[in-house]
Amino acid sequence: MWYEHGEPPARGEAIQALTRDVLIRRSLEVSPNGFITIISIIQGVALALLAQNTFPKPTALVSAQSFTLLLVFVSVFYFYLTLSVLIRWAPSFVDCFLPFAVAGLEIPPAFFLGNVTAWCIWLAAFWLFTMAGLWITAKWSPLSHFGGAREAHDMFHTWLRELRLVTGCGGVAIFLCGALAAGDPWHKTAWGLIAATTVLTTVALIVARTEARASQIHAYFGVNRAPFN
Repeated sequence: MWYEHGEPPARGEAIQALTRDVLIRRSLEVSPNGFITIISIIQGVALALLAQNTFPKPTALVSAQSFTLLLVFVSVFYFYLTLSVLIRWAPSFVDCFLPFAVAGLEIPPAFFLGNVTAWCIWLAAFWLFTMAGLWITAKWSPLSHFGGAREAHDMFHTWLRELRLVTGCGGVAIFLCGALAAGDPWHKTAWGLIAATTVLTTVALIVARTEARASQIHAYFGVNRAPFN
């Protein structure tokens, strides 16, 4: 066999030597695609389970819970997509663990449609784990992510603080709805609808703050990204 450069390549020989620039480029290529792929797989599983458990018993409560979960799925994907645009880093084990730990908690509520207490407890756990994940993201997001632009860095961290407040309050509120439904089973449908409304409010606040802060950060760097455009 003829080889353009003479000698055949040795078995296991590198096709690209590792340098600082190569390492940075590989990290930039792999990390965002990896996160989005993981999230997409988890969302696909959760959505399939949601559909499977919704249609056999589409009561008003189950319909409200299913629609609420669907918007939770969308908001998680939307958050990770926005985050991957704003910052990039070399992923660690914790970074790989968080999408499974947080997004994976979307799946159990699909098994408890119609069961207000269990549905609320799992969603409360999801929001509180999300708050912890946001804290970890903020902790490991130094000024270097923004090239020394402190104002943009401050806007980013303000956004994460706002989301931690929203998810923390949402988690506590959903847990209380579940506890009240357990103590008042005669009005479980009412508590379930209140819980679904609380989750929808939480999602709406997350989207609103994300749109506003992402727009501000883009504008700081001269990029037009109008909110809700």
